Amino acid sequence: MKKPYYILKFSAVQCRFEIKVNDRLILQMNVDNGQVTSQVPINHAIAESGTSEITVSVIPVIGSAQFSKETSFNYDCLLFDVSNGFQLQETYEGYKSPKITDAQPLSTFASTQTLNVNVSYKLNTLWEEGKKLDDIEHIEEKIRAAYLEIGDIILDKKYDVFKQKLSHREQNIATSMYLSAVDSRARLNGLIHDFENGFDILDLAEDAIIVYSANKKIASLRRLTGEPALCFKKKNPWNN
Repeated sequence: MKKPYYILKFSAVQCRFEIKVNDRLILQMNVDNGQVTSQVPINHAIAESGTSEITVSVIPVIGSAQFSKETSFNYDCLLFDVSNGFQLQETYEGYKSPKITDAQPLSTFASTQTLNVNVSYKLNTLWEEGKKLDDIEHIEEKIRAAYLEIGDIILDKKYDVFKQKLSHREQNIATSMYLSAVDSRARLNGLIHDFENGFDILDLAEDAIIVYSANKKIASLRRLTGEPALCFKKKNPWNN
């Protein structure tokens, strides 16, 4: 049986961009110097077969109000069959930004395209039963508290609790990536191995902003650069 696997292949030059699939955040990045060319899987944002929506928003880099003449962004969607290695099945043309000129000093790009997808699974979408998070009082403080709780769980080495907190998310990732139970456990154990090897200082960015997705029923904290707000650092041995 085929295992369809969708990947967005993108290139970005001197811009800040956001990619969402079915209103699920895939990637945010601030490319303020040079060019980034990469690819990112999107199966985890595809709950089932049918029509999927790919949305891209592009704005100037942090500290700028306007694009430079070098600014550009483009992507294509690649379909692979991963039932036996990665075998390219089809390439779907995505989006290519217009050229920046003195006569057209643009300061934003946006693109929304639909794609008919076929996957051999159905993900759980528990968030659809929830309420819109922006309607909740003191939502930023509550999200920050949830992030700090996860961080403390990791620092306290309560890994069984950590696994339980991530169980629904990891189930969807394992399903969408066609991981076996062994591979799924190895993925989580790899994270725990990293935690065990010196990540002992919790850093939650003070200037992080809330990014909503899934009709505002999912929220995450992001740095202005698009990176996750929560990270771990190693102690500097020279300061001991």
